[in-house]
Amino acid sequence: MNYVPGLLDANGRVLVAKSEFLAKPFALVDAPGVEFPLYVHRHSTDDYSAVLTRCMHRGCTVEPTEGRLVCPCHGSEYTSVGAVLKGPTELPLIRFPVTSDAENIYIDVTRARS
Repeated sequence: MNYVPGLLDANGRVLVAKSEFLAKPFALVDAPGVEFPLYVHRHSTDDYSAVLTRCMHRGCTVEPTEGRLVCPCHGSEYTSVGAVLKGPTELPLIRFPVTSDAENIYIDVTRARS
């Protein structure tokens, strides 16, 4: 799986160029200071979501598969925005607020939500 390097901006947000989403609707982002990669999904031109790829069941790294995220360890499945589709997990993935401008998206990794 190819990972996109995330850059920190002056406000401590992870910056990713929108051009990373031209060939596919998602990117796995290596974010500075974040233990697991971020799964960033483009829903439309200016609508993006970002979730931590740490499965909330036992902490394995979930993987993108056919429009959803799947845990290879125990089979938990999540939507592209981190909602639970199938257990054994009972908790959604950790989400982060995302904003964008004409060229970049910005992920606020300091404000995690479940």
